[in-house]
Formats: sequence, structure tokens, C-alpha cells
Amino acid sequence: MKRNKKIFINFTGLSLSLLVTGGIIVFPQQHSMSNPPTTQQQIPTVTWQNTRLPDWNQITFSNMPAISEPGSFQSSQNVVDQLGYNPSRSWNTGQKPDSFTMLGDFQDSFKLQQFSLMDISQIVNLDLEKISLDYFGVMKLQTLDSLVKAIPELQDFPISQVKPIFDLLSQNLSTSFDTNQTIGYLLKQSPHLGKLSFDSLDLKSYNFSSIPNLKNTAIASFDKWQGVYISQIPGLNEVPFSQFPNPLNPVGTSVGIVDVAFATDEQKRERTISGSNKEGFAVPCDKDCAHTELSGSPAVNGKAWISGKYQLVKGGKGILGSVNGGKEPTGRNLFGDAFKVAVWDVSEVDGMISQSLFFRVCMRNNFVDLGCTPYFIGPVPFMTYREKEPIFLGRIDSERNSISNPTGLKSSGFRFNHSPITSNINKDAIANLIPASKENCKNMHVSGANIDVLSLALSSTQNNYNFVGNYGCNSSGNCGRAIGAMQFISSRPDIREIITRKAGGKDFISKLDSEEKITGEEMTQYFSPSEQQTLIESETNSLLSTASQQIDPNTGKSFTGDRLIERVAQMQFAGVNIPIDESIIHVSDGVTSKEYGKRIKTKYSRNLQFMNCL
Repeated sequence: MKRNKKIFINFTGLSLSLLVTGGIIVFPQQHSMSNPPTTQQQIPTVTWQNTRLPDWNQITFSNMPAISEPGSFQSSQNVVDQLGYNPSRSWNTGQKPDSFTMLGDFQDSFKLQQFSLMDISQIVNLDLEKISLDYFGVMKLQTLDSLVKAIPELQDFPISQVKPIFDLLSQNLSTSFDTNQTIGYLLKQSPHLGKLSFDSLDLKSYNFSSIPNLKNTAIASFDKWQGVYISQIPGLNEVPFSQFPNPLNPVGTSVGIVDVAFATDEQKRERTISGSNKEGFAVPCDKDCAHTELSGSPAVNGKAWISGKYQLVKGGKGILGSVNGGKEPTGRNLFGDAFKVAVWDVSEVDGMISQSLFFRVCMRNNFVDLGCTPYFIGPVPFMTYREKEPIFLGRIDSERNSISNPTGLKSSGFRFNHSPITSNINKDAIANLIPASKENCKNMHVSGANIDVLSLALSSTQNNYNFVGNYGCNSSGNCGRAIGAMQFISSRPDIREIITRKAGGKDFISKLDSEEKITGEEMTQYFSPSEQQTLIESETNSLLSTASQQIDPNTGKSFTGDRLIERVAQMQFAGVNIPIDESIIHVSDGVTSKEYGKRIKTKYSRNLQFMNCL
């Protein structure tokens, strides 16, 4: 029950720091709501099932609220060298998300790289001829070689007809050259000129028509596009979220009622609907459990959405999963993976709660995939609700997971319009993204292979935890679907036992055993990331034990070292009975088991390096 006695406490000089190998990162925690509901920027909404949903037809990066706390991080030179671009960034209070998020952060969620400049200009009615080439952030990252690779037609143009290329050559060559020769012929005769970079050219002097077909070329065609800020693509920050190549939409349909707002005096909340992609969305809270208690359907009645301001959970994936101590505010992914929604400020006095958004960094190119950080870049103010008001909840996960970690902040006596809590954040705090925690280096197999590093290589090479493949049967008559991060076959008895233990599990098994559509959130509801990870580790350990007892035909001795890793990958790819180094082809992507083994070996070696486990 809500307590009648309200205690007004003024907390000052608070800061929350989390240790990461290589530096200290100060979690950009909002100690007070800097913009009370009466004055904060309003989110455009539409009414759906008697509740408010954000109107993504009207919301753009440029008109989103600004971030409420400063922060920054610095990536190591090793990461910059591997990616080919620098993902480091900083943000200050008042900045909009387009100025601190990069295209690469959304390459799987929004797929913004599929846009061309012409696509964007037609959506936002932008005249590209009035904008200089300097405003196209991708251009500064191109060399002559990469530009021609992105726009192959340029090879056939005489140098004199492409002014930026003509000027780049003139600026760097001390001798005269034939301007009537084609660009392709020049590069064939003098391939070293392909390394000339456009960052040495004053791009303000050119418009977008100065490079033929530039406007019609997809952003993904250009080199290093992942490291360009949203604000550096003309017009992109004006495109409504509903018109992205992969439009933003609600995930799930559940609606509840904000029944009661509770402060951090509350303890032991077992039935929750908050958590993370990594731990599921039913993570219990032990202490300092500020939350809103919900009412409504049996699926949500009496459950708590815990405030992410006071509770952290595990998040992230891949190597970058260790950033920020591997933690993020507890919350929900109501609208996909682009950002996370957290209940933030909670006022028992006002009977109100606010939500905030948190973003993450994802790093991947054609050669290296470092995964994604936890959602720790925020808070960006979002929606505000009063008690007894309907609230969108998305899809409900009823599985219980590990307990969240308190941040140490308190909310007793908090009021939205008269906040007693002040902030004292170290604005210059910087943390190294890499290396990850060395605790990942300790889980060793008797063969000398690192189980954690190999598990990561095997799972992150495949799809994510919410992956669900199509139903089908192999030549042996074994039918099912590939599911989860390691693409386990759904007919496995141990997996089916995990699923059937849960409420509704038998019905979900029936869906798996048919061609019925299954969503990613359903997948993680019945086969959670934590359960998958446990199984992946067990599977990796078993495969290592089996492979290490087999004889390597190359040496006549037991498999060891890199060859052991290759053999484990082959067995994971096509079953433990697959002949050694057999070139069995995977139907979906054309990769052979032998090629897959070499890929995993490379991935394993790279993970050892990035995780400082060498």
C-alpha cells in the first residue's frame, strides 16, 4: 500500500560510477527531472485502444526532446583501426539525438543506410542543389577509390567532367595530367592515386550535382558510412520515423493502467514487466524499487514497471556488451531495438511517472562485428502519465529472471514541479569501450580453449537471440526451425522442455511445429536470452570435449589450437557426425562447413584480442 507519510529529502553531490576495464564511466543518470511535465516538449500522440501512442508520422530526430544529462566515451585506437572510422562521441545537456547517434547505431533497426539522398529529399521536400557537398558527412570519409566503388559509373567519365575529382588530383599532383582520360583509366594506370582522400578538399565549393549519380546512390554503398552522425546527412533528421526504410512500429499490443506510483521505499518486487533484451522483461527488484504498479488484464494486473533511474540490468551484445559495466536502465523495448523506454521519475506525491529514452552504440562493418553497447545514452524525456491513465506496454514476458541492481539514488518526496534532487555529474568522464572485462577470460576448457570467447564467436556469427527461422525438414526427416542466437533446432528435447515448462509453452511449441508466423519477442519470451546463453555455453563445452578427442588428419594428433576451434565450428554447423573438413553447403547462405570453421577461427582470435584474453 502507498505510505501516508511523505518524507522530503534533498540529495546533493550524488554521482554513480561503474568500473570498466581501462577507465571509469559515469552513467549519465538523471538525478532530477530538469523539465517538469508542464513545460517539457510534448510528444505528438495518437489515440489507440483508449491510450496514447507516439505519433511516429510526426516525430523526427530534429523534433525529439533533448538529452537531459551529459556524457561521453572514447574508443581505443585498436577499435578505430578495425572499424575504419571513429565511433567515439560526447553529448551535452540540450543536444538532440541526431547530434550524438550515428548511422551505424541503427543499421539493423531503422536501416537508414538504404536511403539515397534523393529518397530523403523527396520525403522532406529538400532542394539538394542549394546545399554544398560539405554537408554530406559521408563524403569526407571517401577516397577516390571508395567513391568510384560506390558509384561505378564514374569510371567512364572524363576527369574534366567531375570537378571535385579534377580538383582533388590537381591539388595533389605536381605535374600536369590528361584531363580527358577517364577516371577509370587513370586509376588503372596509377592505382596509388586511389588513396587520395576527399577530406583534404574544401567541399563547400561543390553542389551535389558535381558528382554524377551521387544523389541516387544508397548511403550503404559508401565506405565508412557507419561513422556518420544522423545530423550529417542532409534532411535525414527531418524524416518521420514512420517513413524510415524499416519504419518504427509498436511491438505487441498490451495496454495497462498506471494504478499507483511508488517511490524507492518499496522493496521486493517479484512480478515485473521491466528488464532488457539480454535478461528478458520480467526482472525482479530487491530494494529501492521505485515503480508504477499496473492494473488491467490478467497478464499485467498487479505487476510493476520498475524505474530505470533506480535499477540497472544487464544489456548489450557481443564485445560491446561490457561497456558501462554491461548495465543499462531497466525498461522495455516498446518500439523495437533502436532505443529503450524506461520509466524514469516516479512521484508518489504527484501520483505521476515519466518515461525516458535510452540509445546504444552498435559497431559493425563488412569485416568486424563488435555488437552493441547496453542502452546507456540518455535520458531523453519521453511520455508522462498520471495515476489511473492507460499506458502502452507492448508484449508481456512472464518469465522470471535475475534480480536488477540498485543505483543508490532515492526518490522519497520527489515532486515533478518542485524537484528536491540536484545533479552533480562529472561532465568530463570518459571510458574506454575496449577492452572488455577480463572476467570473460577465466572460463577455460581442459583443451586450452576459452569457453566464453568461443561461445561468443559461435553465437554472434549467427543471428540474435530473437531469431526464428522457417519451418522445414532435413534429409534425415528431422523437422523444426532454427531458433535463437546459435540457431538451435527447435525439435531438440532439451529446448522443448524449457519451453513447455512455461505458461502457454505447449501452444508455442505447436506454433514452432507449424508454418505459423512467430515474432522475435515471442521467441525470447519462451526461450530467453539467459536460457540460450546457458545452453550455448553447455553446447560449446560439449563440442570442445568431443572435438578434442578426435584426430586431426593434418597432424595425425588430437585437435588443438586453431584447428580445434575450426572442428568445433564444423560440428556446430552441420552436426557432430560431419566428416572432418567436409565442404557441406548451408542452403541459406551458400557457406560450406569448412569455410564456416575458418570464419569462426578468425572470429575467436579477434575476440581473444578485443577481450584482452591473449
